[in-house]
Amino acid sequence: MLDEMGRWQAYKVSSDASELMPLAPAEVTFRSDEKIIFDDPFTLELLSSAPVRRLAGIGFLGAIDFIRHGSGRSAHRRRHNRLEHTLGVARFAETYAREAGLSERRRRLLLAAALLHDVGHGPLSHTLEPVFAEAFDIDHHSMTRRIVRGETRNGRDLQAFLRDADIDPDEVLAMIDGHHSGPDAFLFAGSINFDTLDGISRSRAFMKPRAAPRSMLRAVRHWAQTGRAPLPEFDAFWTLKHDVYTLLICGARGRLLDAVAQAYMRANIDEFDAIDFGRSDVTLRKHHPKLFEVLGLVASQRTSLKDHLPSSWMKEEVTVKDRAFTVRTDKGVNEPDQLDARYTQSKFTKRISIEELIEDL
Repeated sequence: MLDEMGRWQAYKVSSDASELMPLAPAEVTFRSDEKIIFDDPFTLELLSSAPVRRLAGIGFLGAIDFIRHGSGRSAHRRRHNRLEHTLGVARFAETYAREAGLSERRRRLLLAAALLHDVGHGPLSHTLEPVFAEAFDIDHHSMTRRIVRGETRNGRDLQAFLRDADIDPDEVLAMIDGHHSGPDAFLFAGSINFDTLDGISRSRAFMKPRAAPRSMLRAVRHWAQTGRAPLPEFDAFWTLKHDVYTLLICGARGRLLDAVAQAYMRANIDEFDAIDFGRSDVTLRKHHPKLFEVLGLVASQRTSLKDHLPSSWMKEEVTVKDRAFTVRTDKGVNEPDQLDARYTQSKFTKRISIEELIEDL
């Protein structure tokens, strides 16, 4: 078990409970076994860059991935990674740009934003980020900016390539951050955006044997061709987003996994370093195997967690957010910026202890 300082003692969970399912090679699926294929040299060059390739080693949902024990390699039976999500976002961008007849430069700006929006993610995705931010002043937003601007070793070639292609790295970052002033900014900044369209659909695949509507790609195609949002599809998507947050992301087990991972890192912060933020899940596991054993313990729930986690953790509080996503059917949509009036969300923040999270299971 763990002692009061959070250090691992004799207790071990069985290997199949604590083992991370191996990340699938980047054969990239889009919530099915359908391939995503790009043929534009600009896109292929970005895909071959070190920052993008690294995303194959970053799990999509972080500690929440431990809820699923993979039983196969097809998309609905395994964990997804950040590269697969990135490719899904890029597919939306590519489809929209071509169907809307955008210029090559506008299309490539959208593709660059899609392919680079997650390059700053650390291992276990969002899970450990609050502790990295507290201890080392690092988060995925700041790291993405550093990489795209060429301020890191693996970002220098990427930044040079963007400039050679006449794409301003700061313009890419403005698109990613939702601050771009151009006509296509709403595709990343609005309530309905390429990032969440893929992310929520991909999370739905995690929850049930069948992933969320492949009609999202058809919806994006219709959106581009007509200039009008396909409200029935987007209404259904917003309802799906509510379910994904309620049942999965903000579910009791997902919150507990995040909270315990963060408690472990805080208790053992002297064994971590800012360098860890640049690792993949696999390399983080090699350097901090006990962290993953703790996650396996929580995921398996084969014994009382209170008996095997440090008692000092029980009263440790974490901030959690409840979210409610509402479709305002009384709000019509004639322009992209009106989507935010139809698709709204409410956030409720509270503090809760790890003990209370365990009791909520």
